[in-house]
Amino acid sequence: MNRTSLPPTTWKRQLHTTHQRLASLLSIDTANPSPRGYPDIQAFQQKAFIPKKPFLFLKDADSPTTHLPALSTWFSRKTDTVPSTPFAPFVVNKFQEWPFPYELTNRVGNHEVISLFRDSLLASSELTDQVIAGILQSAVTQDTNQEFLEVYAPLRLLIKALEFNGAQNPVVRHPLQLYIAQSALPDLPQPMQDGLPAPELVRRAGKGDIYSSSIWMGTEPTYTPLHRDPNPNLFCQLCSRKVVRLLPPSTGDRLFFEVQVQIKQQGNSRIRTTDMMQGEERLVLHDAVWGNTSPEDNMYEAELEAGDALFIPEGWWHSVKSVGSDGELNGSVNWWFR
Repeated sequence: MNRTSLPPTTWKRQLHTTHQRLASLLSIDTANPSPRGYPDIQAFQQKAFIPKKPFLFLKDADSPTTHLPALSTWFSRKTDTVPSTPFAPFVVNKFQEWPFPYELTNRVGNHEVISLFRDSLLASSELTDQVIAGILQSAVTQDTNQEFLEVYAPLRLLIKALEFNGAQNPVVRHPLQLYIAQSALPDLPQPMQDGLPAPELVRRAGKGDIYSSSIWMGTEPTYTPLHRDPNPNLFCQLCSRKVVRLLPPSTGDRLFFEVQVQIKQQGNSRIRTTDMMQGEERLVLHDAVWGNTSPEDNMYEAELEAGDALFIPEGWWHSVKSVGSDGELNGSVNWWFR
Protein backbone atom coordinates (compact mmCIF):
# COMPACT_ATOMS: atom_id res chain seq x y z
CA MET A 1 0.00 0.00 0.00
CA ASN A 2 1.38 3.99 -0.18
CA ARG A 3 3.20 6.83 -2.40
CA THR A 4 3.11 9.67 -5.04
CA SER A 5 5.18 12.45 -6.56
CA LEU A 6 2.40 14.97 -7.08
CA PRO A 7 3.37 18.58 -6.22
CA PRO A 8 2.24 19.59 -2.70
CA THR A 9 -0.17 22.21 -4.05
CA THR A 10 -1.82 19.65 -6.34
CA TRP A 11 -2.00 17.11 -3.53
CA LYS A 12 -3.65 19.55 -1.13
CA ARG A 13 -6.06 20.78 -3.78
CA GLN A 14 -7.14 17.22 -4.59
CA LEU A 15 -7.61 16.36 -0.91
CA HIS A 16 -9.71 19.50 -0.50
CA THR A 17 -11.81 18.41 -3.46
CA THR A 18 -12.11 14.98 -1.89
CA HIS A 19 -13.61 16.39 1.29
CA GLN A 20 -16.05 18.50 -0.73
CA ARG A 21 -17.29 15.31 -2.42
CA LEU A 22 -17.71 13.16 0.68
CA ALA A 23 -21.47 13.17 0.19
CA SER A 24 -21.01 11.12 -3.00
CA LEU A 25 -18.68 8.58 -1.33
CA LEU A 26 -19.98 5.78 0.87
CA SER A 27 -19.01 5.60 4.53
CA ILE A 28 -17.73 2.42 6.17
CA ASP A 29 -19.49 0.80 9.13
CA THR A 30 -17.73 1.62 12.40
CA ALA A 31 -17.27 -0.67 15.38
CA ASN A 32 -19.02 0.15 18.65
CA PRO A 33 -17.04 0.23 21.92
CA SER A 34 -16.92 -3.11 23.72
CA PRO A 35 -17.43 -3.39 27.52
CA ARG A 36 -14.24 -5.47 27.81
CA GLY A 37 -12.02 -2.84 26.19
CA TYR A 38 -11.07 -5.00 23.19
CA PRO A 39 -12.77 -5.45 19.80
CA ASP A 40 -15.87 -7.65 19.94
CA ILE A 41 -14.71 -10.62 17.85
CA GLN A 42 -18.19 -12.09 17.40
CA ALA A 43 -19.68 -8.76 16.30
CA PHE A 44 -16.78 -8.29 13.87
CA GLN A 45 -17.36 -11.75 12.39
CA GLN A 46 -21.06 -11.10 11.88
CA LYS A 47 -20.78 -7.55 10.53
CA ALA A 48 -17.60 -7.74 8.48
CA PHE A 49 -15.52 -10.91 8.32
CA ILE A 50 -18.22 -13.38 7.21
CA PRO A 51 -20.15 -11.03 4.83
CA LYS A 52 -16.79 -9.64 3.54
CA LYS A 53 -17.49 -5.97 4.21
CA PRO A 54 -14.95 -3.28 5.19
CA PHE A 55 -15.05 -2.26 8.84
CA LEU A 56 -13.52 0.70 10.68
CA PHE A 57 -12.19 0.68 14.24
CA LEU A 58 -11.66 4.13 15.76
CA LYS A 59 -8.98 4.66 18.39
CA ASP A 60 -11.62 5.67 20.97
CA ALA A 61 -13.70 2.55 20.29
CA ASP A 62 -11.36 -0.34 21.12
CA SER A 63 -9.30 -0.24 17.93
CA PRO A 64 -6.79 -3.12 17.69
CA THR A 65 -4.11 -0.49 17.00
CA THR A 66 -4.38 1.00 20.49
CA HIS A 67 -3.20 -2.32 21.95
CA LEU A 68 0.03 -2.30 19.92
CA PRO A 69 2.98 -1.19 22.11
CA ALA A 70 4.69 0.33 19.05
CA LEU A 71 2.01 3.04 18.91
CA SER A 72 3.63 4.67 21.95
CA THR A 73 7.16 3.20 22.01
CA TRP A 74 8.20 3.81 18.39
CA PHE A 75 7.06 7.40 17.90
CA SER A 76 7.50 10.67 19.77
CA ARG A 77 4.31 12.29 21.01
CA LYS A 78 3.35 15.79 19.86
CA THR A 79 3.19 16.86 23.51
CA ASP A 80 6.90 16.13 23.95
CA THR A 81 9.62 18.72 23.50
CA VAL A 82 10.15 19.00 19.75
CA PRO A 83 12.57 16.14 18.92
CA SER A 84 15.17 15.99 16.16
CA THR A 85 13.24 13.03 14.77
CA PRO A 86 9.63 11.84 15.15
CA PHE A 87 10.98 8.45 16.18
CA ALA A 88 11.14 7.77 19.92
CA PRO A 89 14.52 7.19 21.64
CA PHE A 90 13.72 3.45 21.80
CA VAL A 91 14.06 3.32 18.00
CA VAL A 92 16.77 5.93 17.43
CA ASN A 93 19.13 4.71 20.14
CA LYS A 94 18.89 1.00 19.38
CA PHE A 95 17.83 0.28 15.80
CA GLN A 96 18.87 3.06 13.43
CA GLU A 97 21.55 0.78 11.95
CA TRP A 98 19.06 -2.02 11.20
CA PRO A 99 18.66 -2.54 7.41
CA PHE A 100 15.35 -2.04 5.61
CA PRO A 101 14.09 -2.21 2.00
CA TYR A 102 13.29 1.28 0.67
CA GLU A 103 11.47 2.66 -2.32
CA LEU A 104 12.80 5.98 -3.62
CA THR A 105 10.88 8.32 -5.90
CA ASN A 106 13.20 9.38 -8.74
CA ARG A 107 10.79 11.21 -11.06
CA VAL A 108 11.46 14.41 -12.99
CA GLY A 109 11.47 17.28 -10.52
CA ASN A 110 12.90 15.15 -7.71
CA HIS A 111 16.44 14.76 -9.07
CA GLU A 112 17.57 18.03 -7.49
CA VAL A 113 16.28 17.16 -4.04
CA ILE A 114 17.94 13.72 -4.18
CA SER A 115 21.25 15.35 -5.10
CA LEU A 116 20.94 17.89 -2.28
CA PHE A 117 20.16 15.13 0.20
CA ARG A 118 23.09 13.04 -0.99
CA ASP A 119 25.42 16.03 -0.65
CA SER A 120 24.19 16.68 2.90
CA LEU A 121 25.05 13.08 3.80
CA LEU A 122 28.50 13.35 2.21
CA ALA A 123 29.17 16.52 4.22
CA SER A 124 28.35 14.75 7.49
CA SER A 125 31.16 13.92 9.91
CA GLU A 126 29.51 10.56 10.55
CA LEU A 127 31.00 7.71 8.50
CA THR A 128 27.61 5.93 8.40
CA ASP A 129 26.06 8.94 6.66
CA GLN A 130 28.79 8.95 4.04
CA VAL A 131 28.25 5.23 3.42
CA ILE A 132 24.51 5.83 3.01
CA ALA A 133 25.27 8.59 0.50
CA GLY A 134 27.25 6.06 -1.52
CA ILE A 135 24.36 3.57 -1.44
CA LEU A 136 21.99 6.28 -2.62
CA GLN A 137 24.31 7.42 -5.41
CA SER A 138 24.82 3.85 -6.59
CA ALA A 139 21.07 3.23 -6.86
CA VAL A 140 20.45 6.44 -8.81
CA THR A 141 23.42 5.88 -11.14
CA GLN A 142 22.48 2.29 -12.00
CA ASP A 143 18.84 3.13 -12.81
CA THR A 144 18.95 6.62 -14.28
CA ASN A 145 15.78 6.06 -16.33
CA GLN A 146 13.72 4.52 -13.54
CA GLU A 147 11.11 6.66 -11.80
CA PHE A 148 10.95 4.26 -8.90
CA LEU A 149 14.10 2.85 -7.27
CA GLU A 150 14.65 0.19 -4.64
CA VAL A 151 17.38 0.72 -2.05
CA TYR A 152 18.51 -1.47 0.86
CA ALA A 153 19.84 0.71 3.68
CA PRO A 154 19.68 1.22 7.46
CA LEU A 155 16.80 2.96 9.23
CA ARG A 156 19.15 5.90 9.64
CA LEU A 157 18.45 6.75 5.99
CA LEU A 158 14.81 7.50 6.85
CA ILE A 159 15.80 9.40 10.00
CA LYS A 160 18.19 11.61 8.02
CA ALA A 161 15.59 12.12 5.27
CA LEU A 162 13.09 13.36 7.86
CA GLU A 163 15.68 15.78 9.25
CA PHE A 164 16.47 16.94 5.71
CA ASN A 165 12.81 17.51 4.85
CA GLY A 166 12.27 19.42 8.08
CA ALA A 167 15.00 21.88 7.08
CA GLN A 168 13.61 22.47 3.57
CA ASN A 169 11.11 25.06 2.36
CA PRO A 170 8.20 23.01 0.88
CA VAL A 171 7.20 25.98 -1.28
CA VAL A 172 10.58 25.94 -3.02
CA ARG A 173 11.00 22.20 -3.65
CA HIS A 174 9.32 18.84 -3.18
CA PRO A 175 10.15 16.82 -0.05
CA LEU A 176 12.45 13.84 -0.44
CA GLN A 177 10.24 10.75 -0.78
CA LEU A 178 11.45 7.52 0.82
CA TYR A 179 9.24 4.61 1.77
CA ILE A 180 9.89 1.43 3.73
CA ALA A 181 7.13 -0.53 2.02
CA GLN A 182 5.88 -4.04 2.66
CA SER A 183 8.77 -4.81 5.00
CA ALA A 184 8.00 -8.14 6.70
CA LEU A 185 7.62 -8.05 10.47
CA PRO A 186 9.70 -11.25 10.98
CA ASP A 187 12.65 -9.35 9.46
CA LEU A 188 12.61 -6.83 12.33
CA PRO A 189 14.86 -7.22 15.38
CA GLN A 190 12.99 -9.06 18.13
CA PRO A 191 12.47 -6.02 20.41
CA MET A 192 10.74 -4.20 17.53
CA GLN A 193 8.68 -7.28 16.70
CA ASP A 194 7.55 -7.32 20.32
CA GLY A 195 5.98 -3.91 19.74
CA LEU A 196 3.75 -5.33 17.00
CA PRO A 197 2.13 -8.54 18.27
CA ALA A 198 -0.63 -9.93 16.04
CA PRO A 199 -3.93 -8.46 17.31
CA GLU A 200 -6.46 -10.75 18.94
CA LEU A 201 -8.85 -10.05 16.08
CA VAL A 202 -6.31 -11.41 13.57
CA ARG A 203 -5.66 -14.53 15.65
CA ARG A 204 -9.27 -15.37 16.50
CA ALA A 205 -11.67 -14.05 13.85
CA GLY A 206 -10.80 -16.65 11.22
CA LYS A 207 -8.76 -19.85 11.18
CA GLY A 208 -5.91 -18.23 13.07
CA ASP A 209 -3.58 -18.34 10.06
CA ILE A 210 -1.45 -15.24 9.40
CA TYR A 211 -0.52 -15.19 5.72
CA SER A 212 1.91 -12.28 6.03
CA SER A 213 2.49 -8.96 7.81
CA SER A 214 4.31 -5.74 6.95
CA ILE A 215 5.29 -2.33 8.19
CA TRP A 216 4.98 0.80 6.03
CA MET A 217 7.01 3.86 7.06
CA GLY A 218 8.13 6.80 5.00
CA THR A 219 8.11 10.49 4.23
CA GLU A 220 4.86 12.08 3.12
CA PRO A 221 3.27 12.18 0.61
CA THR A 222 2.87 8.41 0.35
CA TYR A 223 0.66 6.64 -2.16
CA THR A 224 -0.29 3.11 -3.16
CA PRO A 225 -2.24 2.60 -6.40
CA LEU A 226 -5.49 0.64 -6.72
CA HIS A 227 -5.02 -3.09 -6.10
CA ARG A 228 -6.60 -6.02 -4.24
CA ASP A 229 -5.27 -8.52 -1.71
CA PRO A 230 -5.67 -12.31 -1.89
CA ASN A 231 -6.41 -12.46 1.86
CA PRO A 232 -8.34 -10.41 4.43
CA ASN A 233 -6.29 -7.46 5.63
CA LEU A 234 -6.22 -5.60 8.97
CA PHE A 235 -4.54 -2.23 8.38
CA CYS A 236 -3.45 -0.28 11.49
CA GLN A 237 -2.36 3.36 11.41
CA LEU A 238 0.55 4.11 13.77
CA CYS A 239 1.74 7.62 12.91
CA SER A 240 0.10 10.55 11.10
CA ARG A 241 -2.96 10.01 8.86
CA LYS A 242 -3.94 8.10 5.73
CA VAL A 243 -7.08 8.07 3.59
CA VAL A 244 -8.23 4.84 1.94
CA ARG A 245 -10.67 4.43 -0.96
CA LEU A 246 -12.23 1.01 -1.53
CA LEU A 247 -14.32 -0.68 -4.20
CA PRO A 248 -16.24 -3.99 -3.99
CA PRO A 249 -14.72 -6.85 -6.04
CA SER A 250 -17.05 -6.60 -9.06
CA THR A 251 -16.81 -2.81 -9.34
CA GLY A 252 -13.04 -2.85 -8.90
CA ASP A 253 -12.66 -5.65 -11.46
CA ARG A 254 -14.49 -3.55 -14.04
CA LEU A 255 -12.55 -0.37 -13.29
CA PHE A 256 -9.18 -2.14 -13.40
CA PHE A 257 -10.11 -3.82 -16.69
CA GLU A 258 -11.07 -0.44 -18.17
CA VAL A 259 -7.72 1.01 -17.13
CA GLN A 260 -5.85 -1.90 -18.72
CA VAL A 261 -7.78 -1.43 -21.95
CA GLN A 262 -7.04 2.30 -21.91
CA ILE A 263 -3.28 1.79 -21.53
CA LYS A 264 -3.29 -1.30 -23.78
CA GLN A 265 -1.55 -3.69 -21.43
CA GLN A 266 -2.25 -6.45 -18.93
CA GLY A 267 -1.27 -5.66 -15.33
CA ASN A 268 -1.18 -7.79 -12.20
CA SER A 269 -3.61 -6.44 -9.63
CA ARG A 270 -2.52 -8.73 -6.80
CA ILE A 271 1.26 -8.32 -6.84
CA ARG A 272 3.09 -5.10 -6.02
CA THR A 273 5.34 -4.38 -9.01
CA THR A 274 7.35 -1.44 -10.30
CA ASP A 275 4.87 -1.17 -13.21
CA MET A 276 2.17 -0.27 -10.70
CA MET A 277 4.37 2.46 -9.20
CA GLN A 278 5.52 4.27 -12.33
CA GLY A 279 4.59 5.18 -15.86
CA GLU A 280 1.19 5.37 -17.50
CA GLU A 281 -0.49 2.67 -15.38
CA ARG A 282 0.19 4.58 -12.18
CA LEU A 283 -1.13 7.85 -13.62
CA VAL A 284 -4.32 6.36 -15.04
CA LEU A 285 -5.05 4.38 -11.87
CA HIS A 286 -4.58 7.55 -9.79
CA ASP A 287 -6.94 9.53 -11.99
CA ALA A 288 -9.56 6.76 -11.93
CA VAL A 289 -9.66 6.68 -8.12
CA TRP A 290 -8.63 10.16 -6.98
CA GLY A 291 -9.36 12.37 -10.00
CA ASN A 292 -11.74 15.31 -9.89
CA THR A 293 -14.48 13.60 -11.91
CA SER A 294 -17.47 12.02 -10.15
CA PRO A 295 -16.36 9.07 -7.99
CA GLU A 296 -17.03 5.52 -9.09
CA ASP A 297 -20.33 3.99 -7.98
CA ASN A 298 -20.00 1.99 -4.74
CA MET A 299 -16.75 3.69 -3.80
CA TYR A 300 -16.07 3.86 -0.06
CA GLU A 301 -13.70 6.12 1.83
CA ALA A 302 -12.17 6.09 5.31
CA GLU A 303 -9.65 8.45 6.88
CA LEU A 304 -7.43 6.88 9.53
CA GLU A 305 -5.65 8.70 12.34
CA ALA A 306 -2.93 7.19 14.50
CA GLY A 307 -4.67 4.53 16.60
CA ASP A 308 -7.39 3.71 14.05
CA ALA A 309 -7.64 0.41 12.15
CA LEU A 310 -9.40 -0.67 8.96
CA PHE A 311 -10.48 -4.17 7.94
CA ILE A 312 -10.19 -4.67 4.17
CA PRO A 313 -11.94 -7.88 3.04
CA GLU A 314 -10.42 -10.34 0.61
CA GLY A 315 -10.83 -9.17 -2.98
CA TRP A 316 -11.82 -5.58 -2.17
CA TRP A 317 -9.93 -3.07 -4.27
CA HIS A 318 -8.25 -0.22 -2.42
CA SER A 319 -5.87 2.69 -2.88
CA VAL A 320 -4.13 4.53 -0.04
CA LYS A 321 -2.75 8.05 0.37
CA SER A 322 -1.21 9.96 3.21
CA VAL A 323 -3.18 13.05 4.17
CA GLY A 324 -0.02 15.08 4.71
CA SER A 325 2.40 16.11 1.95
CA ASP A 326 5.22 18.06 3.57
CA GLY A 327 7.81 15.32 4.05
CA GLU A 328 6.90 14.26 7.59
CA LEU A 329 6.77 10.69 8.89
CA ASN A 330 3.85 8.37 8.19
CA GLY A 331 3.69 4.86 9.62
CA SER A 332 1.35 1.87 9.37
CA VAL A 333 1.33 -1.89 9.92
CA ASN A 334 -0.91 -4.62 8.52
CA TRP A 335 -1.64 -8.31 8.76
CA TRP A 336 -3.02 -10.53 6.01
CA PHE A 337 -4.85 -13.41 7.66
CA ARG A 338 -7.51 -16.04 7.10
